[in-house]
Amino acid sequence: MGMAWLGVATFACAQPGPGGVSLRLDRKLSETALPGDAALPTYGRGDQMTGRPDREVTMEGNAEVRRAGTAIRADRLTYYQADDEVVAVGNVRITKDGSTFTGPQMRLRIDANTGSFDNPQFTLPLYGGRGRADRVDFLGPEKVSFSNGIYTTCQAADPEWYLKTRTLSIDDAQQEGKGRSADLYFMGQRIFAAPAFSFALGEGRRTGFLAPSFILNSRTGVEVLSPFYWNIAPNRDFTLYNRLSARRGLQVGGSFRYLEPSFFGESRFEFNPKDPVADSSRYFWSSVNTFTNFYGWAGQTNLRGVSDDNYFIDYSRSILASSERSLPRDIFASRGFGNWAVTLRTTQYQNILDARTSPPYERLPQVAATYTQRDFRGFDFVMPLDATYFARPLVVSPEGLRLVANPQLSYPVIRPGWFVTPKVGLHFSSYQLQRNAAGVSETIGRYVPTFSLDAGMIFERPASYFNRDFVQTIEPRIFYSRTPYRDQSSIPVFDTGVADFNFAQLFSENTFIGNDRIADVNQLTTAAVSRLIVPDTGAEAFRFAFGQRAYFSDQKVTIPNQVARTDRQSDLLFAVGGNLGNGMSFDAGMQYSLGNSQLPRFNALWRYLPADGRIFNVGLRYLRNELGQFDTSWRAPIAPRWQTLGRINYSFLDNRIDAATGLLVPAQRGLIEGLLGVEYIEDCWKARVVVQRFVTSTGTTTSQFFFQLELNGLARLGSNPFDILRRNIPGYQLPNDRPAAPSRYFGYD
Repeated sequence: MGMAWLGVATFACAQPGPGGVSLRLDRKLSETALPGDAALPTYGRGDQMTGRPDREVTMEGNAEVRRAGTAIRADRLTYYQADDEVVAVGNVRITKDGSTFTGPQMRLRIDANTGSFDNPQFTLPLYGGRGRADRVDFLGPEKVSFSNGIYTTCQAADPEWYLKTRTLSIDDAQQEGKGRSADLYFMGQRIFAAPAFSFALGEGRRTGFLAPSFILNSRTGVEVLSPFYWNIAPNRDFTLYNRLSARRGLQVGGSFRYLEPSFFGESRFEFNPKDPVADSSRYFWSSVNTFTNFYGWAGQTNLRGVSDDNYFIDYSRSILASSERSLPRDIFASRGFGNWAVTLRTTQYQNILDARTSPPYERLPQVAATYTQRDFRGFDFVMPLDATYFARPLVVSPEGLRLVANPQLSYPVIRPGWFVTPKVGLHFSSYQLQRNAAGVSETIGRYVPTFSLDAGMIFERPASYFNRDFVQTIEPRIFYSRTPYRDQSSIPVFDTGVADFNFAQLFSENTFIGNDRIADVNQLTTAAVSRLIVPDTGAEAFRFAFGQRAYFSDQKVTIPNQVARTDRQSDLLFAVGGNLGNGMSFDAGMQYSLGNSQLPRFNALWRYLPADGRIFNVGLRYLRNELGQFDTSWRAPIAPRWQTLGRINYSFLDNRIDAATGLLVPAQRGLIEGLLGVEYIEDCWKARVVVQRFVTSTGTTTSQFFFQLELNGLARLGSNPFDILRRNIPGYQLPNDRPAAPSRYFGYD
């Protein structure tokens, strides 16, 4: 490759012309690099230049050699054309793709990017890092090795943390750094040493040991976790970890994940060969696998199991895991055949603790199909079919086969601004009981017709509130449903419960969920919704809704422990919500009883999520005799560089209905889940301290302590609180310490 050069003149990609050199300009800088095999010219300059044509040239005084993406400056530069090599001496500075190295002398083959640099200082903007070394070896276009180096992402002259290594290699292609004989210093003190180490430079996955972590847990004591990650393939990985706790001994766990074009899943296990407290081996396993197009079928397997009833109480690290009582062994598959959709399912459970006395029914198996015909001469026809054998591990519980058919025919009339939908249905059921309350086999049949009429209108008008223009709507709706009474007291209850009274259920024909009870209803629902719509975006800024039912007959069909309704009017339902701007939003709902002027249900939530990262959530949830909780969470600054994190979920309910017996029993007031933490943020490191406490069972709580030191661009040391913070503080996001990828022209020299 030839070198074009002049004494003190600098020039770029040139074409000779009659008047000398003409420049070819581009109107826009391109972020796309030129092909690696492109024939790129080399340019040089210097106050003095000597050499032999087509062999070498030496430049002194403001010397510079430049090729696309690489610029080298020094007091003295010698370029050897045959080897495409530059030897630089004195105040050497090389800039390549934004990275900069400075030092006394260097030797580099430009295109191959191989060579060495003595005693350089360097900056790596792609990773936000900088440092110095006794020697740097360039090992190819995307790999650099440092000998006796110091690396940090701190920008101050005296960094608050740095990594001192005998060898350190940075591999851009593999997105990893690794080395030997490493010492990690923080605030002038050595806090970690390792004979070998590696760390991720990007978000890519790589095989190796992950940073160890520790947790202080009231149930297990001090825990130390040492994970190993195996990147098996781009679509498969496995994480193996050893967890050593002061009270529970050694626990081994693993997680295998895979992702294929039509199926994916994750399998996990935990095993403790000898729990000193329980004096036995203990384990947990879980496997969730989903397939989307296996010969046209889609479905999932969800299998879970534990060694004993108290496993989640002793080993859980969140309130969600500790609340599990019925662990599923569920397999289902679905497929469409034209207008038919077919589902095959089998479901069993491992029941623990209080679920042993009131376990759910198992489906062994279930075959369901639905035929759907839309807009046939204006009619819609839907016919669900279901055949399920129900079993329950209690000798007093009835078991047997249930067959259900529920054809429904509707004629929707939809016009601009209004709609009317009449609908008729006929529910057929047949029960072949192998074991009922009397202990004998029995056959029960039932058919129940249903008629409903759904109608509504939508009105719009321009409106202006708070100096803002909106489109305001008013949407009244009525819904009438009629189902005659059928005596169903001899039919067992396999999978049926009372439907929750809310806006969605207001427009349902059946006040039960499931097929074991078809409610006798003669009722009319009236409701209305009003919205404020932003004209430019169509976003909903505000909404208000209310609804109520009128009953024309008393309720006769019930399930065990349910009191029959005799009122002629339902409670009133209200809902309001909206976006207040500047990161504020709210939602609230209320159920008001006209009979006794009480509030059976109330919930409200206010959120403040401004762009600066602050978070405030305040909520109240109340359901008479079932739920009463105050819930608030936050992330807010308390001083420069200091953030406080927290959540308080407090139950104020005095009495509750026992799910097994239906009786009113005393409830325990107190903290359900609490979290308090602080976060300190510097330019190149962060520290977090988090304390959590949650209820694991009646009268039992678990407390945990987390401490994490995050060194930007290197590692997070200590315990990982992010899953806890994300679940407890809605709106909390994982911090991103990876700098944005710089432009090709960043640091252009």
